[in-house]
Amino acid sequence: MNVTINDVSIVIPDGSTLADALATKEIKSGGIATAVNGTVIAASSRATHILAEGDKIVIIKAFYGG
Repeated sequence: MNVTINDVSIVIPDGSTLADALATKEIKSGGIATAVNGTVIAASSRATHILAEGDKIVIIKAFYGG
């Protein structure tokens, strides 16, 4: 199925979780926030959040500085 991560289309197997999608793109789960279709998904729920065709994933990476 097709989903997008930060506006980049990827193909993942049907039934994949948010954690699976992150792993496909080799995105480390630490220090990021995730949302699917505008709904924030907690880090603790990424492994159980099943994605659907056309889902839009947004990843925001935390950084420090001033």
